Amino acid sequence: MHKMMKKTILAAVALLCLCGTAAAQRHVEFRWHGIYFVGDGSYMMNINRSTSNLSGQSDTVAGFMWSLSGGFQFRKEAAVGLGFSYFSDPTGAFTQLPLFVELRSHFMRSRLTPYTVLQVGYSIPVGASSEPPVTKIEEGGIYLGVEVGGRYAINRTVALGIHVGYRLLQSNSVLRHDLANQPVPSDPVTLHMIGGGVSIYLSNN
Repeated sequence: MHKMMKKTILAAVALLCLCGTAAAQRHVEFRWHGIYFVGDGSYMMNINRSTSNLSGQSDTVAGFMWSLSGGFQFRKEAAVGLGFSYFSDPTGAFTQLPLFVELRSHFMRSRLTPYTVLQVGYSIPVGASSEPPVTKIEEGGIYLGVEVGGRYAINRTVALGIHVGYRLLQSNSVLRHDLANQPVPSDPVTLHMIGGGVSIYLSNN
């Protein structure tokens, strides 16, 4: 009886140790202090359908936005970095390159944590429509990005994220042409875009 109890206690201790080890292995905290890099791919579409009242044209813009940023995370809740995005408009008219400063915040030390991103900068035009009526951004403007999502740590230095977001892309001067290739008056264009995508996070060792 004494030997049976001893074996039972040893088995219980071994089981507790095994469970503790498994739990420790499941708890993976992404390294939050130091240099970080984030690659991001999103599909965005504008929600304001009328962006040029004087010319009578309505812009429906949708496409992929690719982003790359890097910076330093000095607290779990705060990381500051620099980055750029490339928004590819299939028509070419509103293809542009936003440059920005960002603030990233992560709210938990668990393997899966919610996060937010705020980006502010300037958007540079880099394209024009290839088919008439030709539309071309001649002067860019303010860029603003907001993201809310969740990040899952694969290990201490690699994590994946999924998010939804909002982008404001302002164009201070837009050159438009009619079907006869004649320039027409045009208001500045501000695109209010929403969408979602995925991210990959890399942190220094």
